[in-house]
Amino acid sequence: MKNTIVVIALLVTTITIAQNNLFSNISTTDHYQEYKSVIDADGDGVYDIADRGSVVKFKLKHLQTGEGYAISAIADQGRNKGDYINGGNAVDANYQCVGYPFESYIKDKSSNNALVAIGDYVFYIKNISQDGTSYNAVSRVYIKIGAASNKPQKKPEISSMQMVKMFTSRGSDKVAKPEIDFGTEHKALQSQNLDKMITDYLVTMKTKQNGRTATQKQSDSRIIKAKEEAVIAKKEAAKEAKAARDAEWAEAQKHNDSVKGTAKWQEQNRRIKQNEANYLGAQKASVVTLRNNSGSSIYVGKSGSVNRGIEIPAGGTGGWDCDYDAYIQKHTIKGGSNAYRSTNTKVYSKNSGCGDTVNIN
Repeated sequence: MKNTIVVIALLVTTITIAQNNLFSNISTTDHYQEYKSVIDADGDGVYDIADRGSVVKFKLKHLQTGEGYAISAIADQGRNKGDYINGGNAVDANYQCVGYPFESYIKDKSSNNALVAIGDYVFYIKNISQDGTSYNAVSRVYIKIGAASNKPQKKPEISSMQMVKMFTSRGSDKVAKPEIDFGTEHKALQSQNLDKMITDYLVTMKTKQNGRTATQKQSDSRIIKAKEEAVIAKKEAAKEAKAARDAEWAEAQKHNDSVKGTAKWQEQNRRIKQNEANYLGAQKASVVTLRNNSGSSIYVGKSGSVNRGIEIPAGGTGGWDCDYDAYIQKHTIKGGSNAYRSTNTKVYSKNSGCGDTVNIN
């Protein structure tokens, strides 16, 4: 198919795109239709464009000196109206836009994905090269709505390139693929070789960038300065936010201290402490401390118990409910399982030492 496409492509009329810079090519008054599926299955530069997404409007930001630095595609219709869809900000440390006044793209420095605007189209491309003249693939397309109506209308025709795309082989038969009609603007773009369009634009703009005067190159310096100022502003904002939190905390602490100085709070605090002391005293009075003076751990349980009681290590102590008698338990291991059974050896008689310590020798 590749060889066939190359021959047929010579018959397709080449469309010349005005070589404007990135920010001049994007309209802020028109709507653009987003397409989220842009696939070149044959690798011939002619893409199948589908999966219609949001209708967006672009918002641009410029420095006071005129350089554009931020692009935002914002949904302008439907349930997600107002949502941020795509974009970039060259003043943000994570993005880069250079070559002013012939800037051709704005890229995310972590992914190298970039926005490029050519005529009535905005492309989101993947992995743009370091010199900005090549890339791996087109990821998304934004087509200006109504763009085709501004051009002379001709009787719809199927180009040779589209004809090749419409057929697939199934044995010896040729079967036509059904196509969804997304409108004249969509058809106008889908008939073109996007890779050639985008690459030609990037190469042309790179040539212009290389020929810039010293005065023109000052625009890049102004973007860099704005980026540095943004970093400083971000740090200052973080410092101010921390100072505000600290001041709020200090004010709250001051209020708490003033409350703690009142007779009412002091009386409440006295009652709380008294209640805690009463609770601890009652708990202590209901518990006897058993001290193991032997040279090995022992287990203590209730009369006739076959459940594990409490383990008291050699030289250690353990708390026991003083309302119950306590007996030494026999601990055995059979087949990897532990078994416990209280013996007749009593080490404590109920209610005889509540709150005290009883020695087990």
